Amino acid sequence: MIRKKTPTLLGGGGQNPCQTRNSGLDIIRSFAILFVIAGHFFSLHTAFKTSTFEGISLFIQSTVSFLFYIGVSLFLLLTGYLNTSKSINKKYYRGGIRVIISYLLFSLITIIFRKYYLHEELSWLQWGLKVLDFSAIPYGWYIEMWIGLFLLTPFLNLLYKAIPNRKQKLILIGTLYIMTALPDLLNRYGLHLVPGFWQQCFPLTFYFIGAYIHEYKPTIRKEWAWLIILGICLINPVFNLLFIHNHTLIQICGSSNGVFGVPVAVLFFLLFYQSNIHSVTCKKALAKVSILSLDMYLCCYIFDAIYYPYFKEHYFVNQSQFGIYIFIIVPLVFISSFVMAWSKEHVFKILRLHI
Repeated sequence: MIRKKTPTLLGGGGQNPCQTRNSGLDIIRSFAILFVIAGHFFSLHTAFKTSTFEGISLFIQSTVSFLFYIGVSLFLLLTGYLNTSKSINKKYYRGGIRVIISYLLFSLITIIFRKYYLHEELSWLQWGLKVLDFSAIPYGWYIEMWIGLFLLTPFLNLLYKAIPNRKQKLILIGTLYIMTALPDLLNRYGLHLVPGFWQQCFPLTFYFIGAYIHEYKPTIRKEWAWLIILGICLINPVFNLLFIHNHTLIQICGSSNGVFGVPVAVLFFLLFYQSNIHSVTCKKALAKVSILSLDMYLCCYIFDAIYYPYFKEHYFVNQSQFGIYIFIIVPLVFISSFVMAWSKEHVFKILRLHI
């Protein structure tokens, strides 16, 4: 029997929700998996990106969608926050076993689903290659990124701890922000105004911000944080309302790891990371979602592939009214993913496979 704590990239923090936990971090992780599922609604499974921007429905959707896109960013901030003490030893590297096993298990489940429910005609050899290139689960890119970040974490911690003072640590974060976020804003529409080679290193930006928050425990006035978040989320719809007509939504703010996305994720993190919940029931529920968030992420594609085609066929009528179904589809995917993740955990407990 193997017992390991989960590396804190999606799920994590031990396997017993009754243990002493930081409720604020469980809140963030629960929001993060919810935001990932909701973000898929807008970015992958509806006509949101290809719809002509018009009307109050799409104005509201374009406002809230930018907040939902920060789900992965929140997970990366948690990674930096929770892993600053990790060092180079066998215990740390053994800790990645659970994530790899979960990935392989849900890859197999997803392959069976795609082969026999979606009727995708590939040989078992081709499916095996998809496991290796992280496309058996269409959202598996995160695990590919996770493996590199997991392997680098002890060395990132050595680098961070070697920086002598707070000012120089802020300079490191500022440098990474410029290298990874600025190209997202300025290198678009055929322009290449700043060096963009390091743009895909944005996980390092969030990792070191999380480590910085862990060390210095910064705070922010909640009303100001919410106003700034709302203001940034309104940039896209207001810009399009004033300057763009008869066109799809122009994403002037860029991506969730861009110039505007990073501060939204950081502010949201600061709003909740020191929160405390007194209700034992709520604490246990959040802890359970938090612990299962990795498995929920890995299996949510299955339910996306079940629910979205059904609702599109039976209910979606025009390009703007699909927004009302976010209140139905996203909770359905969230709850279904939770049930599958919980079932997997329960089976493993019965089999005494605490991995």
